[in-house]
Amino acid sequence: MTCELPKFKRIQQTFANHIKSPAQVDCPSDIDERSMAIYRDLFFKNIMGFLSGGFPVLAEIIGEERWHIIGRKFFSHHHNKTPYFLEISREFLSFLEHEYTSTAEDPVYLYELAHYEWLELYVDVEPEGAAIECDNDGDILSNVPVMSPVVEGFLYQHPVHQISAENSSPDPKPSALIVYRARDDEVGFAETNPFTLQLLALLKEGGRTGEETLSLLMSQNGLAGQQAAYDGGVQTLQLWQRLGIIWGCCL
Repeated sequence: MTCELPKFKRIQQTFANHIKSPAQVDCPSDIDERSMAIYRDLFFKNIMGFLSGGFPVLAEIIGEERWHIIGRKFFSHHHNKTPYFLEISREFLSFLEHEYTSTAEDPVYLYELAHYEWLELYVDVEPEGAAIECDNDGDILSNVPVMSPVVEGFLYQHPVHQISAENSSPDPKPSALIVYRARDDEVGFAETNPFTLQLLALLKEGGRTGEETLSLLMSQNGLAGQQAAYDGGVQTLQLWQRLGIIWGCCL
């Protein structure tokens, strides 16, 4: 035996369903259409405002009409798991990855560009937790490097960092990118390669000196004992310390 919802909950559900999918769900009969139109417009424009703010390049490239179609599908069908406005971008990215089916009208890099734009926002606003104490000028080879508290690296199949309205059809090209928060809280970007993305992953594990980390990386890639490769790793660590990907070393 199924329990019927109380009347006020049924009204709330019909109200919400119509706002989400006005073309599929009739307007509640006891609510004035003019008033309902205000709610429909307010809620959808609110969501589109957050999406356009979080994914400005993608929105511009796709164009207003197509962007609104995708936004409407997200608004109507995706079950958001959080009420926080700053999480809307993450929810939209999840929608694109798991629920949305691209069409010929969409750029082939749609999800990758969305992920890159989300990553910029994530690094900018993600709380970094407890304050990090480290020796800014310490030797990161003989000590354990301290990473930026918010740093991520990804390998994309398209040059997402170069895509714009003026460059909307780039040739596919594997692009290894690091996005991080520097000491001055500015978001930084570094183009790298798959090999050094492995280095980043090992550094984020922590617990090893810079020298130990490089030795492990060399060993994992069959390069143990190759001085030129090791020296290149040292130069990368030093560059990352100057950029702010590495903040220093443990005290």
